[in-house]
Amino acid sequence: MSKNEFEFEKFGKSNAILPYIIAGLAILTVVFLLRHCNSPKEYWNAGISDDNYQTPIFPDNPNMLPPIDTTKIIIPDDPLQRPIISNLLNVYLQDTTNLKSFADKVINTYSNDSILVTYFAEAYKRIQFQIPTDRRDTLKTRIKNDFKEAKFVCFESILKNFKTKTDPGFNDPNLHWFYKQIGLYDAWNTTKGDSSVTIAVIDNSFDVNHKELVNRITDPWNVFEYSKDVKTYGKLIHGTHVAGTAVGEIDNGFGISGVAPQCKLMPIQVADRNGRMSTSSILDGIFYALKNKANVINLSLGVDLSHLVGNLNEQEQEAVAGSIYLDEAAMWNEVYEIAQKENVVIVQAAGNSSVVAGLDPMKRSHLIIVVGATSRQQKIASFSNYGDKVDVFAPGVEIYSSIPNQQFKTMQGTSMASPIISGCVGLIKSIDSTASPLKIKQLMMETGMKIEGDYRFIQIDALLKKLNSL
Repeated sequence: MSKNEFEFEKFGKSNAILPYIIAGLAILTVVFLLRHCNSPKEYWNAGISDDNYQTPIFPDNPNMLPPIDTTKIIIPDDPLQRPIISNLLNVYLQDTTNLKSFADKVINTYSNDSILVTYFAEAYKRIQFQIPTDRRDTLKTRIKNDFKEAKFVCFESILKNFKTKTDPGFNDPNLHWFYKQIGLYDAWNTTKGDSSVTIAVIDNSFDVNHKELVNRITDPWNVFEYSKDVKTYGKLIHGTHVAGTAVGEIDNGFGISGVAPQCKLMPIQVADRNGRMSTSSILDGIFYALKNKANVINLSLGVDLSHLVGNLNEQEQEAVAGSIYLDEAAMWNEVYEIAQKENVVIVQAAGNSSVVAGLDPMKRSHLIIVVGATSRQQKIASFSNYGDKVDVFAPGVEIYSSIPNQQFKTMQGTSMASPIISGCVGLIKSIDSTASPLKIKQLMMETGMKIEGDYRFIQIDALLKKLNSL
């Protein structure tokens, strides 16, 4: 046996207990690490003890909105006085953010506030927290400042369809007067729309069995019930009227048609049974429309600002519009950027409060088409919002269209003017599917009739002729 072999054998024999020593050292190492190193849950929550650590509980169903708690609705102390749900915050995150990890950090950073997750959606990375009401403003600021993942932090606002006034002129022989004003009959010589073009109407409710709508419908959706079961709850009529104005059936021997009667309708219900809509429900409606390949989205909804009339002059209103809810306006603009990338045109009613339209943070972006209302005399309607954020005007008084239970009614408001423009955009998209909001607005400016205040009144026949000549 060589010297080396002898030494190796000697070492092996004299160290027979070596495996036990190694095992013991391994156990001591694990104990040390467990006592002195962060556990996985502490990875996101350095400095938070086990006693204070809270595991976020996520709702079972993503995208399922919780019912609106009317006991928590308040009017905040700001110029807009827009109702909000006092104990909710919406946070919009960077695209690469893991929602559950983010919730983990927020809940444990503010562990004394008993924060809960009430809603989350992967689309556009959104999460909603339930918070103590008295900490609402503080947490809104802190979450935005403390977490680089948070792009926007906004209140859960309560929105509504703009109030409409009714006119019982059912026997008026000129119920289609507004079509003649906008040049629709001549436009129909070019196109009545194409079934490949879908107009999504995001509204409070729909009678999907109405004869004017039933053959036009594709991909209906009820946001609050998270189902295709779109309904009126026996009392809501606004969405049915708006949808009929945009795409109501033609040549069916019944009622009156819509502006783009051969386009498809995607009815998206974003209100609960009492007609209340929220920031989150409207966003869900928009993303549903985008996911399901809508070409046009109509939003005849927003903020009631009539209380500002007489309290703020126009200059003061413009100053408020430039200084309040800037985070929310930026959030909406980013949503509209997503829509633009998807080649979808969003049309919105300007509002019925006789104030500057830009007061509503939903209506400050140049990437959408904001619609004001005119009277039969082609004057700006007394109720219509106005200002530099309004892109085009259309008839909005005594507009005859469908309401539930196979009925019809004349109504007025920018809610009625908006689907007229959405229908016109549907006709444009039927000819040029690539037309962007900016291109369409430019065409409206170039071909529209000039009315008071240097605004433009839609002339769809002239617009289509110009589009065909390009």
